Amino acid sequence: MNLRDLSYLVAVAELRNFSQAADQCSIGQPTLSTQIKKLEDYLGVDLFVREKNSVEVTETCQEILPIARRILADVQSIRQIATHASDRHRNMLSLGAFPSLASYVLPEYVFRIKQHYPDLKLQLVEEKTNLLIDLLLGKKLDAALLALPIEHELLECRILFEDPFTLAVCADHPLADLEEVDLGMVAKENLLLLDEGHCLRDQALKLCNPSRFVEHDFRASSLETLRFMVKNGVGVTLMPSVAVQPDDKDIRYINIHQRPSRTIALVWQRAHPRSAILETLAKLLAYKPLP
Repeated sequence: MNLRDLSYLVAVAELRNFSQAADQCSIGQPTLSTQIKKLEDYLGVDLFVREKNSVEVTETCQEILPIARRILADVQSIRQIATHASDRHRNMLSLGAFPSLASYVLPEYVFRIKQHYPDLKLQLVEEKTNLLIDLLLGKKLDAALLALPIEHELLECRILFEDPFTLAVCADHPLADLEEVDLGMVAKENLLLLDEGHCLRDQALKLCNPSRFVEHDFRASSLETLRFMVKNGVGVTLMPSVAVQPDDKDIRYINIHQRPSRTIALVWQRAHPRSAILETLAKLLAYKPLP
């Protein structure tokens, strides 16, 4: 028994005519008759009394009809719900970014996207890198702004820009008057880092041998907290260019001789049904940040 057979059953019962029911169902009359006979054989009962010029509904069929109509109505409701959900999905995009990037680029990105896609509804998600990857793989997020490398065979990446690091020190720090520093020059400084799980922390430790730095017990949850601590002379930190505030007189942002940077990319699932749109979006969002 299947939904198609139930629709044939209802059509014959309502029209009391196999030929008219076949036309309504857009199939041949022999095919409809064959399917009804198969349904009767499956159920082990007669559903219709076939006479020369008329078709009568059996008592058993009368009992079955309300259930069949309810099933078909429920199926139609399911289809409508799915259609509406599909429409909502076509007009919605979920975009994620990790904390040390999100607040600095998402305002501009949202503006750009709205200019080109005014009807698109954006859902923004700010989470740590590992969780964003899990959301992408679980199909709970359309795309995410992540720092490369992202090595997963199911994920597609498009580079947006390079984000150089600078050394942030307070205005009266001994290094504050330098135009450029070598990472080796800050070996004895207290390097302030983000908390565990932030990709910027891992990047900073990769660039700076952690055994050469004194971190104390302070770990920040945001770049703005690090900026505040630097202003107050607690230590120094690596600041990505997107977060640099050149007009801030309390902090000096110094170029680093080694020119360290992070590569920011738009990442999504390779099998994403809207990959073409995400490709276009990557081109739209690509830009070069502050030098």
